[in-house]
Parts: sequence; structure tokens; C-alpha cells
Amino acid sequence: MPVFNSELFVAEAIESILNQTFKDFEFLILDDASTDKSLEIVKDFEKKDSRIKVYQNEKNLGVVTSRNKLIELSKGKYIAWLDSDDIAIENRLEKEIKFLEEHTEIGMVGAYPIIIDEFGNKIREWLFETDPQKLKIELFFHSPFLSSSVMIKKSYLPQNFYESRFSVAEDFDLYSKISENSYAANIPGTLVKYRINSKGLSKSNIEKMEKLSVQVIKEHAERLGIKLEENTIKNLRKPKTASKINFEEIPEIEKSLILLKNLLLDKKDFDKTAVDAVIQKYWFETCRKSTHNGLKTLNIFFKSPLFCKKLSLKDNCRLFVRALIKY
Repeated sequence: MPVFNSELFVAEAIESILNQTFKDFEFLILDDASTDKSLEIVKDFEKKDSRIKVYQNEKNLGVVTSRNKLIELSKGKYIAWLDSDDIAIENRLEKEIKFLEEHTEIGMVGAYPIIIDEFGNKIREWLFETDPQKLKIELFFHSPFLSSSVMIKKSYLPQNFYESRFSVAEDFDLYSKISENSYAANIPGTLVKYRINSKGLSKSNIEKMEKLSVQVIKEHAERLGIKLEENTIKNLRKPKTASKINFEEIPEIEKSLILLKNLLLDKKDFDKTAVDAVIQKYWFETCRKSTHNGLKTLNIFFKSPLFCKKLSLKDNCRLFVRALIKY
């Protein structure tokens, strides 16, 4: 657990780990030169529980360097993260260890989070893809994992661990690299409470994250022998990141989805059913976010080579009703 100025929440985060049903673990905490009472709080816990070991950076080095230090200090078979303002559900470690022990082909596992506000009130549940085959495809669009829910087999970590050049998107880069040598999964259940800041990310950080996410996908694709241009990746990200998609953008997104689909199928390293399902999902999302343009969106959706007749009646109706209302 890296800690920086988390005096309001760190005690609850630590207690959520100490109260786990699985008890045999080392709990490494690194304070990144906090200027509040965070270090004092974590040291008090260290005195009470021998499983806790507290370390301190003399100056603030950031979360990437702090996480890498913690990995180097760790002795266990698995690495599990929890941010200092989040809360682990009491059976999180037990369930994730059991899952990794039973699925030797899986190098990393996450789970669904409950999103909470600064006061601990539930906002919503956040669902991620769980199928390992589909998750390999999802990584060409976004990061389908939450850091505070993730447990990693240490043997699958890349040589450089987290890379500072991807700061704010370092998790995405790490997960992409792990997926290149193993499978990743999400357990279909809630195992962590993820606290969001009411202020959210600053505009500059949002822009930085988007730019770095594009670079992460580009390099991930290259390591797999797939060439994707930046504009193609930006188009692929729109169905996930954009709140609305203009009608004029749809043909370019469609072209990018077709290109990715063909490239993945040509590699023969990806499951065809998974490729079809994920590409169809993002084609649906593209048109769903363009239903404000009315029935012409439906026309392009159903005429596209990306349209899959296996789309559920519920989704077909959702798209039709939204487009009809706007019309």
C-alpha cells in the first residue's frame, strides 16, 4: 500500500486488510513523504500487528516509484494492491488466492468494485468483463481492471515493473504486458470499495491519461506484431470514453473496428468468438452514443459488416427506442 496524505482514510483501508478472512500475509506500507498524519497513523498500526512493515521515502517520489519499491521489498508469491483510501471486502484475499491457485493459466485477477464517495456512501457498482479471452481484446480499448482489486502472480510481472514514463496510466501498461504472457480475469463479484474524489481528475490529467493510454495500446499492439496508427487507436477509444459521438465520426470508428478485427483474426492468437463479441460490443456502443442523430444511426448500424445478428433483442430495442425518441 503506497500512502501519501491519506490521514482521513488510511486507517479504514488498513483495517480492511487486517480483517481479511485469509490471515497469512505480509502487509507492506510505504509512506511517500506525507505532510499530514498518515505516517503516524500507519506506524501505530505497525506496533499492533507484526504482519505490517512500514517504510518511508525521504522525499515524495510518486506512486510508480513507490509501488516498484514495494514489489522489490515483497517476499510473497502474490502481489495485491490496495490504495490508501479504498476498502477491501473481508474475503477479497481468500477469493483471489483461491482463484489463482485453481487457474494456473491466469497471471492476474481482479474483481468488481463498489464506487463510494468521500463519506463512504455507495454510488454504484462497476462491472468489468470477466472472460479471459475477451479481456485480451478489451485491452485494445481500455484498462478493464481496477488496481485496488488486482492480485498478480509475482512470477508474471514484467522486468521493469511499473514504468514512470506511463505515470497515471502505469497500471494499464502493466496489465497489458502481463496479458501478453498469460491470461487475466475478473472475478464476477464485489471485492473492493473504490473511493472517488468529488473533484475528479483535473483536465490536464485527463488529457495526459488519454495520451498515455493511446501510447500503451500502440506499444502493446507492436509487441504482439500488430501495427496500429495513433488515429486508429483514438477512434477505438471513443466508444468507451466519449459521452456522445457525432454522426460524422461513425464511419471512421467503423473502419478502425473492422481493421482491428481483421488484424486480430489474422494473428490466430485470439479467440474468434471473443473477437466478434467485443468488436460487436463497441460497434453497438458507437451507435448507442450517436442515437441523438436519430434513425439514420440505426440505418448505418444494421447495414454495417460489424452488425451481428446475435445481438440481444433487449439491445436492439434499446437502440431503436433511443433513436426513435431523438427522431
